[in-house]
Parts: sequence; structure tokens; C-alpha cells
Amino acid sequence: MKTVFLFVFMFPLLCLSQSEVRLEYWDNGNVLSQVHYVDGLRDGSSRNYHKNGFLMDEAFYLKGKITGISISYYDNGQIKQQGKYDDRNNGVYSRKLGKWLSYNKQGQVISESTFILGVENRKYFNSDGSIQSKLLNGC
Repeated sequence: MKTVFLFVFMFPLLCLSQSEVRLEYWDNGNVLSQVHYVDGLRDGSSRNYHKNGFLMDEAFYLKGKITGISISYYDNGQIKQQGKYDDRNNGVYSRKLGKWLSYNKQGQVISESTFILGVENRKYFNSDGSIQSKLLNGC
């Protein structure tokens, strides 16, 4: 009776979803990527690494679409770019949302983009922080 009870109540839980973490490695043995999947779609954290072991990028996925904060890094550990993705549109892909910052290898901001409804406005900066140029409405 206990076996039947366990089977009847545990079987649906086991069949609902299949989750896994996939790891890939560089030829030197360091981790290349660590990605969470549910039912074959990226779902959860995703991290890629440079060959030297430093983090290359990190993001979060929900049902196969990137969502929330995404950060990429140079091979020296400095942030390269950071911003946010919105997965709520009906399309296949997520879209960049709000402010995105790009940095040089020394950690200085080199550009700032603002995304509104898929349109990008970008400012480029000189090494002293002054504005070099602006691109409005994606042009």
C-alpha cells in the first residue's frame, strides 16, 4: 500500500519538469560555461568564463529568454558592459531596457546607452569624462 501511495503522489512531481545544469570546459580544464536548463530551455543563471578563469558574462534566463541584469567582463575582471533585459514582449527575443553602460579595461565609462521601446540613444565619453558625441534615435 505504501508503494502505491508513493507512486501515485510522487510520479506527477517527477514528470512535471526536468532541470539540469550543463557544464562545459576549456581545453586547459577551466570551466567555460555553467548554464541552468528546465525542459531543454535556459532557465536560471547562465555564466561564461574566459580561458584564464575570470568570469566573461553572467545573466538570468526565464523560459528561454534573457531577463533582468546582464553583466559582461574583460579577461582582467573589470566590467565591460552592464544593463537590463526585458523578457515581457511577445517576440522570441528579449529587448534591452533602460540604461546600459560600457567601460574600458581600466573601468572608465566609455559610453552610455538608453533604450526606450527598442530605440537606442547613446553618448560616448572622452577619457576625462566629458561627452564626445551623441547618437539619438539609433542614428
